[in-house]
Amino acid sequence: MPQEDIVAYARDAAGRGVDLFALLGTDSTATEAEIRRAFRRKALTAHPDKAGKSYDPALYEGLERARDVLVDPTAREAYDSCMRAALQKKMQLEQMSERRRQLVEDLERREEEARRARHGDSKSRGPDPERAAMAARGRAKLEEWMRLRREAEREAEERERLARGEEVATAASTDNKPSQTSAEDQPAAFRTPQDDHRTPSPTAEELDNRIAELEGRLKEAQQHKAIKRERKAEEKRDRAEKKAKKAETTLPRGSRWASASGSPPSPSTTAGPRADEDGRPQPVTTPPSSGQTSTGGVSRARDGFASVMARLRAAQAARNEERRSRAEAERRPLADEDTVPKPPETRPSTSPGLPPVPNDGVN
Repeated sequence: MPQEDIVAYARDAAGRGVDLFALLGTDSTATEAEIRRAFRRKALTAHPDKAGKSYDPALYEGLERARDVLVDPTAREAYDSCMRAALQKKMQLEQMSERRRQLVEDLERREEEARRARHGDSKSRGPDPERAAMAARGRAKLEEWMRLRREAEREAEERERLARGEEVATAASTDNKPSQTSAEDQPAAFRTPQDDHRTPSPTAEELDNRIAELEGRLKEAQQHKAIKRERKAEEKRDRAEKKAKKAETTLPRGSRWASASGSPPSPSTTAGPRADEDGRPQPVTTPPSSGQTSTGGVSRARDGFASVMARLRAAQAARNEERRSRAEAERRPLADEDTVPKPPETRPSTSPGLPPVPNDGVN
């Protein structure tokens, strides 16, 4: 509560003769701390949380105001001065004669009635024009806001109703679609403008163009896949060649056997001379002795690996030549088979550095 209101309440209570000290259960010599303790004691029974159904709002409000007045120095001084004046006046009235006391009381009563009449006239007069204008503007704004809110609610309901109607119409058209006839089959009298503006069916030329476009896309996809397969095969061959070169250049030091797989040669190559398909003996390869140095073993291993690779390349060339010869023989006409001699077939040579051996028919 503002201090001005507290001071005004203190003067009014003193004028009415209300003893605030007695209301709090203390005397006029109580300090601020004693007044606060007295208020807490009274609040134990007068507070709404403690009193329950016997709560008295006027009593609790009087206790709060008495505490505020007696705690505030300015309000307490005003209350004390007014109380002293009231006590002095009371003592003077007691000392007056009966007739004079009645005159004073009658005068005070008429003054109180005049004061009440003045307050009544001020209340009976119309309100302040400025306050009335402000109230009118507030009411107008409130009415405008309520009107806009009602319009918004009305529009929302209308949109919701239209949406429900469209959903129902869509569902009904979907349910009745199998029983309806096309716009072209309907008579002209029963057609609607929506039926006339429907998209026409594509012509045969358009269908052909679409099919050709799809076929072109399919061919492009197939070519792309073929290119990818070729690229993958080429990468695979490159990896195989790199792996072979790496194996050729990174043989283990002191390796005894120089075959591609790192395993010793078969017994047929070391037991003795072996005849090839023409009956000619093959050179005997003897394993290196263990007494040679590690440097000689590495060089022999490299030479053996090179010879194996040479044999493999010679065998592959012989097979390619044989396939080419067969293909040429099949392409010759039947009339030339008896006159033109067939080129001799070649067999791959198993010896390193020897050309392919022609096949003379001797097994």
